[in-house]
Amino acid sequence: MKVISHLASILSQNKALSRATLKCLPDWHRHIKVPGIGRLRIRLRRNRSLWIRHTLTHEWYPLSILKAFVGPTDIVWDVGANIGLYSRILVQCLNARHVFAFEPMSENLPELRHNLRSGGVENRVTVLPLALSNRDGTAEFQVDDIQSASGALDSVYRGNASRGRAALDLPPKTEPVECRTIDSVLRDGTAAVPDVMKLDVEGAERMVLDGGEKFFMDQSPKLLIETHGVEVMKACLEFLFRKGFHVAGCVPDAWHPTRHMRLSADILNKITDQYDVHFIAASKRLEDLPVSIERDPRRIL
Repeated sequence: MKVISHLASILSQNKALSRATLKCLPDWHRHIKVPGIGRLRIRLRRNRSLWIRHTLTHEWYPLSILKAFVGPTDIVWDVGANIGLYSRILVQCLNARHVFAFEPMSENLPELRHNLRSGGVENRVTVLPLALSNRDGTAEFQVDDIQSASGALDSVYRGNASRGRAALDLPPKTEPVECRTIDSVLRDGTAAVPDVMKLDVEGAERMVLDGGEKFFMDQSPKLLIETHGVEVMKACLEFLFRKGFHVAGCVPDAWHPTRHMRLSADILNKITDQYDVHFIAASKRLEDLPVSIERDPRRIL
């Protein structure tokens, strides 16, 4: 694995070689050890970001925010649960009372359920094979089976292939998924009211928020949102400011030396890059937002 990791690091510097290598890299199952939670089963190709470098290298901001947000009495929604890394962390490290793991991609569900059993947390995590959106029904889902073991609703990609497949000039790969809104999920009791929501939905962030119009009016959840693009970033911030949320975010070094700062509505005029506010942390209670955060993921867990 160390040899493969070293070669992957070299090849990643050349896009043409990287594309050719990915076509040949097998998608075998492998187990890695994650600090704080133990063994996690991954796919060699599509989950390679979890083994090429330290598993939690890029997770310092969301982990810091979740550590500040999540307490032992909390219900957490892990929206875009993927293969279960965060669901495991939420229960095993942050001691969440219960997690509802929303994951629509069919190829991820066996990995998700296996990893929950492996961590002994299946009784505290409910798997919901749903895509949260702004309407109920069935929709096509663009699958990324190449680079990230994720994907997004076809309405996000407008019929184009997911980023991972497009990078290799592969055609779109889609599957039908069930879509629900936050409000309908709560109305029929599919999931309990969340105290904390973590959203990683590959560009559908604002659609998810729009599907919770009543929920966000009546309740005061704490939110961690990973954004995917300038327009959806601005749209999410506009929604949160309008709903009375206090907001902080992961910002460039040039904006703040710690890369964490409180945000106000005038930030919308400053955003020009997809990583300007890559993660959004929000709460209707200002005191919920941490003033400072830990940047070394190994110290967080």
